[in-house]
Amino acid sequence: MSCSFRFHSSAVPAAAQLLHLPRGLRPPSSRTFSPTLSISPPSRPAAIAASSPLGESQEASAMAVSASEVVGQYDLLIVGPGVLGRIVAVRWQQEHPGCKIYGHTATTDHHSELTQLGIIPSLKGPAVQKVPYVIFCAPPYRTDDYTGDLRVAASNWNGEGSFLFTSSTAVYDCSDNGLCSEDAASLAIAIMKRRLRARVFVGCDNQPLSRQEIMDLVNRSGKFDTKFQGFTGTDGPLGKRMENSKTRAEIGWQPNTERRDKRFANSCRLLRCRRAAEHDAVDA
Repeated sequence: MSCSFRFHSSAVPAAAQLLHLPRGLRPPSSRTFSPTLSISPPSRPAAIAASSPLGESQEASAMAVSASEVVGQYDLLIVGPGVLGRIVAVRWQQEHPGCKIYGHTATTDHHSELTQLGIIPSLKGPAVQKVPYVIFCAPPYRTDDYTGDLRVAASNWNGEGSFLFTSSTAVYDCSDNGLCSEDAASLAIAIMKRRLRARVFVGCDNQPLSRQEIMDLVNRSGKFDTKFQGFTGTDGPLGKRMENSKTRAEIGWQPNTERRDKRFANSCRLLRCRRAAEHDAVDA
């Protein structure tokens, strides 16, 4: 039940440094990706060669950030504006009215939706102008060059605000996480506002429940007529049990536990409805 996400904060100085993604942070293409947040130090010079794998989309990106535009103090680039990125965009606009928010995507499939949210969409790639805030939310399974995409994203940061790389705790292996987008978004924004450098943070609900404890909650929810009696086996990983007291103390962040509990209750309700529908289908 512990929803978790990871943060790694970036280093401004040394334009000579490069963004490097360690081998352990490269989830296999088949792994489900759920957000975690990090801000990473650039491991390549800020300039990315035009021969980069993403160079083909440079023209599309240039349309989003024109050379004639003035870069705002709180302008934000979201690389991979999916569920997490869109929540970040809405909240960032609320906190910084008048800022420009750009969204770099792998395809044009959802550009109209992004425009309706006030996001200026374009295909991923080097931008004509760099922006002070960049958040990388793109999942690894949508690209053949995850590390290269990350380097290009870093090249679009001007080093003034924050570069935030988001990653799920799947980097720790074992089982995959679920998605806690609202809390992930609030923690991401809190970190970016602090403009931290070369730091790693972990976001989780700090309630690392065991599978038995989760089923105890299911029993107490009152959503099912029968009670869970026990597991048929105990093989396999125990799952990730995490705590983030250090992150909470430094960032001053807390997850919305009321929303989490409501989500859990809704999940139980949906599961009960699904089972009822399956039962009716069998009877029919």
